[in-house]
Amino acid sequence: MIKKRRKQLIQFFILSDFAAIILAFNFTFWLRFYSGLVAAPKGIPAYGKYLVIIPILILVHVVHFSYQGFYKIKLRRNRLDDLFLVLLNTIVSAFLILLIFSYFKSYQFLDFEVSRIFLLVYIPIGVFFIFGLRLLVFRLFTTIYLKRNGVSKVLIAGTGDFALMTARNLKKYAHFGIEITGFLENEKKEDIPVLGNFDELEKVVNEYGITDLVIALPSKEFETTLKLIEIANNLLIEIRLVPDIVQIASLKAGMEHIEGIPVINLGDIPLQGWPMFFKRFFDLIVSFVGLILLFPFFLLIGLLIKLTSKGPVFFLQTRVGLDGKNFRMIKFRTMISDAERDTGAIWSPPDDKRVTKVGKILRKLSIDEWPQLINVLKGDMSLVGPRPERPELVEKFKQYIPNYMLRHSVKTGMTGWAQVHGLRGNTPLDKRIEFDIYYIQNWTLRLDLEILWRTLMKLEFIDRAN
Repeated sequence: MIKKRRKQLIQFFILSDFAAIILAFNFTFWLRFYSGLVAAPKGIPAYGKYLVIIPILILVHVVHFSYQGFYKIKLRRNRLDDLFLVLLNTIVSAFLILLIFSYFKSYQFLDFEVSRIFLLVYIPIGVFFIFGLRLLVFRLFTTIYLKRNGVSKVLIAGTGDFALMTARNLKKYAHFGIEITGFLENEKKEDIPVLGNFDELEKVVNEYGITDLVIALPSKEFETTLKLIEIANNLLIEIRLVPDIVQIASLKAGMEHIEGIPVINLGDIPLQGWPMFFKRFFDLIVSFVGLILLFPFFLLIGLLIKLTSKGPVFFLQTRVGLDGKNFRMIKFRTMISDAERDTGAIWSPPDDKRVTKVGKILRKLSIDEWPQLINVLKGDMSLVGPRPERPELVEKFKQYIPNYMLRHSVKTGMTGWAQVHGLRGNTPLDKRIEFDIYYIQNWTLRLDLEILWRTLMKLEFIDRAN
């Protein structure tokens, strides 16, 4: 039902991308060379020569969109995510076109040079046409599809939490003609439209014109499930089974096949393969540039620490990172030496007497966290991710906090989704875990950039487990 429509929509999106790139190219060419808005000191190139750019531009765009997962989209994907991905794709495509054609020109495969102003102008024009056409195609496709195929009337067997969650998710596809007509259950329930019991499936299907049956029953109702499938097969309606085992999925559940045998992966996350590569590349660039720019401040801060208190400039602390492995996290020292000799591993309370005068300033501005850029460069950490905890605290927390160790399925970060929502230091751990798991399940590069931006605006990097 949904898979088929999604596949059709993706096909239309690919066609719209082709059309948008061609339109954007031509409009950019006119704007750059014929509109008179931008001077062309080297003269106006022949349009026929520039046409060779189009197929390469389309190839670069489409291949990059594929790596971004843009053709494996959710039907109700966040529009801001779409816009960000289109912008990133267009910038990368323009840059690659510049590199490719500069290479061709240097080896005299071409007798013209691609205008850099042309590529700069193409970026906003390309974003406008690609994103705009996608919105138009989505609106037209859903409208026409509804007129041509009508509404799919869905009956859900079960009224438990998982059945209700399934109903809520299916309602997101109402624009595609997915209508939740009602539920099947042996007992009537308040605020839930129960149309009949399990024995009345045939009656309900005929009375309400049901086209699709979704079975979302607990595994203990196995016999009931088999009976419903048998009746539904005879009624020639679509049947979909939602296994309740997905409820206990650690992160995201994904379906895999091993030699034709369906297997449910309970720990599927988006930060794998190419996304992981892009995230690591981004971390490397930002941490390397950041360390170079901040080096003079490192020297000044180090001098202040040495002049105002005894002890080393840096404070090395063991933390738990990716896959539960320990690493040494680097910070500017903000406490007196041997601060934990009497207390052991604890979170730093407000107005901690062990914090030095310089340390208070460094903590207030989160400057003490800057050396963690070294950890990011080394690969121990990422710029964004769940905040790393100390081994002693991890051993304690994992005993009584469900799913606590799942936060170690990705690299820990200098800042995170929980931190920018004010969950830092001595705040409810269960709530922090919820935000950490949300980040792992829903990672995008745009989400990383949003977290970094909100961190810089608030200057709220971290916990205080020093």
